[in-house]
Amino acid sequence: MKRRLIFGLLLIGACAESFLPPSAVVDLRQIGALVEIDGKPGRANPDPGDMVQVSNLVIDRGFPPTVPPEPPPLSPPPLQWRLVACIPAPSVLETPICQNVIPCEGCEEVPPDDPLAFPIARFQIPSAEELDAAEATSVVLQGAICAEGEPAELDAIIRLVRGDIDVLEPCKDPDDEGRFISVEIPIEDQPENPNLNPAIADVTLNGNPWPPPFDQEVPRDQSNTDCADLVEDRSVLPRADGSISIIQLEATSESFQQYLVDDVFITEEIQVSWLADGGAFESSFSFISDPARSAIIQWAPPNFPNDMGRVVRLNFVIRDGRGGIDRVERGLCVIP
Repeated sequence: MKRRLIFGLLLIGACAESFLPPSAVVDLRQIGALVEIDGKPGRANPDPGDMVQVSNLVIDRGFPPTVPPEPPPLSPPPLQWRLVACIPAPSVLETPICQNVIPCEGCEEVPPDDPLAFPIARFQIPSAEELDAAEATSVVLQGAICAEGEPAELDAIIRLVRGDIDVLEPCKDPDDEGRFISVEIPIEDQPENPNLNPAIADVTLNGNPWPPPFDQEVPRDQSNTDCADLVEDRSVLPRADGSISIIQLEATSESFQQYLVDDVFITEEIQVSWLADGGAFESSFSFISDPARSAIIQWAPPNFPNDMGRVVRLNFVIRDGRGGIDRVERGLCVIP
């Protein structure tokens, strides 16, 4: 039990320390993991023997500009990681305990060849016989991700995920910012009707298309200030005057799959996670239930003293509750 509590607290420490809502992005965070299967586009859950790629979605708050000639700070900063893929042991603990380690490509990048790389791991799902022998209905990817520092040694991480030790700092230097992550990947139990990743069709602001220049993503080297000159039409931008913006997220119709539970077909419900490094959402989560296809939320822009604008990074994540996920990033330049 002690191990479970410590591991869990490390995962949610950002929220626990300040009692901020889960939607408030104040430091390094993994917001999900996208599973892709070789030769099976769109599939979320693998079959035994499949080769999978797991892309960890990592975000951070934006940073103010540095004084030249220093390079601009990145959000998130350059990352290093050590991860372990495994078959979990039968357990009632919330955090899985590894029993059989799975060979993994890209699980240890200290540092990665590409300094801007994100943690992406590739490995083969064990055979049905191996999974049955272990009484496993999923596989797990666990380990440590650190910002601009080296993670704990691999053998120590393996001892942690096996349950042999209870306490471990995610990074070698305790002053480095790091997080333990735990990703459970369900094995497909309905191969005749496999679970697919849901997809975000569109995100709008106040009933209009998302305004440029951050209508696709926010560059990692974009500071969180001095954005007003990047915008051609300031009339569409949110203002730091107490006014509320309305954000609407629409999922594709195909995201709402039907699946069988005890001989009854159930339509998936989509959970939406709202995340931003500035301002405040009215809630951190929403749900989209069939026949609806969209969720609407209010967002209050931040107040700030900078006349040149404040960049806010917003991330939207949808989950189907069975392992499927999608995510988009948008940015807003908030002006006085």
